[in-house]
Amino acid sequence: MFTIDENKLNPLVSIAVEDQEEDNFIDISAIKEPFIFMSEKGKLISYVHLKSNRLAHKGKVTFQTLLSQSIPIEQVYHVNKIISLPVIFQVIGEPLTIINDETGSPSGYLKREELLAELFKQEEHGVNLFKTLLTSIPMGMFVVDREKKIINCNDAGLKMIKSTAEKVMNKPAESIFDRELIESVFATGKTILNQVQLTDEMGVLLDYCPISTQDQKIEGMLIVVQDIPTIEDMAMEIEDIKNLNTDLNAILSTIYDELLVVNSKGELIRYSENVISGFWDTDLKDMIGKSLLELEKKGMFSPSVTRLVMEKKKKVSVVQEARSGRKVLAVGNPVFNDKGEIDRIIIASRDITETSRLKDELKEMKKISEKYKKELDTFKNQDRTLKKLMYRSPKMEKIILQVKKIAEFSSTVLITGESGVGKEVIAQAIHQLGRRSDKPFLKLNCGAIPENLLESELFGYKKGAFTGADKEGKDGYFKMADQGVLFLDEIGEMPLHLQVKLLRVLQEQEVIPVGSTIAEKVDVQIIAATNKKLEQMVEQGTFREDLFYRLNVIPLHIPPLRERIEDISVLAFHFLQQLNEKYDKSFYLTPDAINVLEFYSWPGNVRELQNIIERLVVSSDDQAIDAEFVSQFLSLGYDFKKARPIITRVVPLQEALEDVEEQLIVLAMKQYKTTTKAAKALGVSQSSVSRKYQKIVSSRKTENEASLY
Repeated sequence: MFTIDENKLNPLVSIAVEDQEEDNFIDISAIKEPFIFMSEKGKLISYVHLKSNRLAHKGKVTFQTLLSQSIPIEQVYHVNKIISLPVIFQVIGEPLTIINDETGSPSGYLKREELLAELFKQEEHGVNLFKTLLTSIPMGMFVVDREKKIINCNDAGLKMIKSTAEKVMNKPAESIFDRELIESVFATGKTILNQVQLTDEMGVLLDYCPISTQDQKIEGMLIVVQDIPTIEDMAMEIEDIKNLNTDLNAILSTIYDELLVVNSKGELIRYSENVISGFWDTDLKDMIGKSLLELEKKGMFSPSVTRLVMEKKKKVSVVQEARSGRKVLAVGNPVFNDKGEIDRIIIASRDITETSRLKDELKEMKKISEKYKKELDTFKNQDRTLKKLMYRSPKMEKIILQVKKIAEFSSTVLITGESGVGKEVIAQAIHQLGRRSDKPFLKLNCGAIPENLLESELFGYKKGAFTGADKEGKDGYFKMADQGVLFLDEIGEMPLHLQVKLLRVLQEQEVIPVGSTIAEKVDVQIIAATNKKLEQMVEQGTFREDLFYRLNVIPLHIPPLRERIEDISVLAFHFLQQLNEKYDKSFYLTPDAINVLEFYSWPGNVRELQNIIERLVVSSDDQAIDAEFVSQFLSLGYDFKKARPIITRVVPLQEALEDVEEQLIVLAMKQYKTTTKAAKALGVSQSSVSRKYQKIVSSRKTENEASLY
């Protein structure tokens, strides 16, 4: 506890607001106190700093001017004469503190420097206030006196420079820190920020701050130390965030102020908007297609992170210095192709000659990742008519190429695939890309309409055709889709007697409405879809063979989602983005959550994935949807509790190794939930765990299915 002497308090010079008019002049030069207080009905309401930039050196000012410069009294701390240590940390940063008497009424005030001077004179119960302040600061602090000797420091600073108090205290500051910078601060009184000091013992970022008296005399210096390896650790947190493909993963793992994408020859192919000012002697736009290796040879900067990555074939972090003296922390991350060769180098650079916080960049990670995701999606979906088709897998790439070819003709198309794979979306793409895009696109689900109504819906009817019919008659879907496309979903559900009439439409391009004997010409492209095996239905006699061959002119099979794992993350992000935009939310999936989604078999295909994403959004309490939360809604289909048998006989070594490897991977996934953490625990790469675990789950699922027959 610290006690304030009442005799040391400054008087509260106040002006009653109710006694003044706005245009009254007040001679502030006659007021000796640096602060003047405003009162209303005897109660303090605000204060004015008379030595501020706007009021300093002025004589008379209007009362209105004082009011406009006043600060509410609520922003000033009120304390009693006896102050505890926690209270000191509250008031120490404020320009003044009001001291209350025993009744709680203001009796005077102390300026910050007066309060500090009073507190430093007192030590109660062994409390050293200055030492407490120093040790509570997470950065390294070194206090230098006017003789340029270190007179105090904290433990954080000693750890950062890897030294002890005995080797530092009362030693010349220049024996540890830069002599020229120390001399410059004492000579100019100016603060010098962000100075990198790299030696065999330490790597730190330094700020040199002068300690001045009221008459601007330099009494000493404060050297603030930050550990560069700590900054590197924060950058590693960004690297833990993995994303949809190799380029995006490399970018997001090294997000800094400036991003460069370099090809395998060291040539610049892309750069971000946040170019480090003053580092490049040329416009980066002029460097596109040119080698960055030549810039090092010309002495523009050194060393070249591109060259080091190409030589070491691994991630490299260096501090680069340009001819201008500007320094950047550059991290080069290689991106390898399937052959293990460097395909891209992502260079992330952060300007360490200026103050900025990596914590702010981590907060912006979500926005930046969304930006790059949209860019990658745009590259993959350049054709606006295919914007509904979100894919990345080679299988879907092949199908889309077929769709583009099919769209140039009006041939009948039969789309097959499991329920929920997106057959209707493919049908719409054929329509939008074709010559009939400005004509109708109608859909009819053959399994959703009662059999007795399906015929009239398809072919229409004339007035009086049957009881309850529209007296004027009605055009059927074929007539309404004339010149356009008719999508017949679940074609396998069509009754046999209607299959005959559908066959006639396909052959003759004409329809006969119910209740009529006159055929009407139509020009309709038929796209049929089914999740059944029509060949088996033909063999069983439940589907006409001639109709099957008439429909099967252009067969198009859409693989289930489990066979195109690459599309799962793209579709998940797409559905999540739609929900965010619809409900004005900001949910996002963590990389580990994507891993969990990719391990699921998705029996309901794309439709099930869309439903799961909506369920996650509705159920989640946090914006970040992680792997643990996703796992609550999915069953990965692997029996983790089933123990492997102990080997009691001689088996081939390779077989035993594979058995043990499978057990370890399963146990690691059970314990750590995600491939990233499991890979770290096992000491192998994430991609290896992901690939092998997927194979294990798939093999187990196949065994389970086989056991059912």
